Amino acid sequence: MSLSGAKANVARTAHLTAWARALGRLTAGEAANGDYMAAAALLPYQQRLNRAPRLARWLLEKGLPGAFGYFNARTQYFDEVLLEEVRAGVQQVVILGAGFDSRSLRFSDALRAARVFEVDMPEVLALRTELLLGGRPTASSAIAVPIDFEHQDVGGVLRERGYALEAQTLFLWEGVTYYLPEEAVKAILLVVASQSGPRSSILFDYVTRAFVDGDYSGYGTRRLANGWRRLGNVNRFGVDDIAAFTRPTGLKVRSDIDAATLERRFLSSLPGRPIRAWGCMRIAHAQRP
Repeated sequence: MSLSGAKANVARTAHLTAWARALGRLTAGEAANGDYMAAAALLPYQQRLNRAPRLARWLLEKGLPGAFGYFNARTQYFDEVLLEEVRAGVQQVVILGAGFDSRSLRFSDALRAARVFEVDMPEVLALRTELLLGGRPTASSAIAVPIDFEHQDVGGVLRERGYALEAQTLFLWEGVTYYLPEEAVKAILLVVASQSGPRSSILFDYVTRAFVDGDYSGYGTRRLANGWRRLGNVNRFGVDDIAAFTRPTGLKVRSDIDAATLERRFLSSLPGRPIRAWGCMRIAHAQRP
């Protein structure tokens, strides 16, 4: 399947994320991340490079410093929050920008009592089905929700697929916000605040506004900015005060962690020399009353 333009760029980043996860498991085992399905989503050249995993990891870090560390730490953190919220009684999980996310498969037992919706562009969902499910949509109990984030109402499309407005819901929004304009980001937060049950929340990552404005002092940020420019200036959103940004939507930030925290919690115990994560990245967890 071929993709073009901006959609192809989004798919490329999904393959890159899967590659970092697969390399993490090859070089550090389950301590790196729990995504044992990541290798199924690799491009042919990534599969070839992974025959020499330590060399492949060195090449990734050399070409895009911070990517390996960030993608592995982010995967661990999102997995951790998902399981915590399920144990706390979440009834629905909405994965926004699902890409090659395998959580509905990896955590099928834990998610047995929850409805899972996987939301992404139709082409990306089709590619996901082809690679992760062997072309068999029925292999997953998750509900596929094809959408154009910039031009369709997420809440409306979800309701058409059986989403319950009154249910306590966890939204996972991984690796998406920086590719959207500010108004599109606000629109998603408003869906969480106004079209979900009490104590519903959203976990999402974002880049700082300082980075968008040209501050490349954080680890790996200059190379990241150059890469995004080559893809067509895909970075369209950043914010420095996430609590102030989410407040008008009615959401309250429960946590907001930076790269240093990710490194300490999820990367410091991995074997080898210290692993760093992109310094401009943060992950926020915001909840409605």
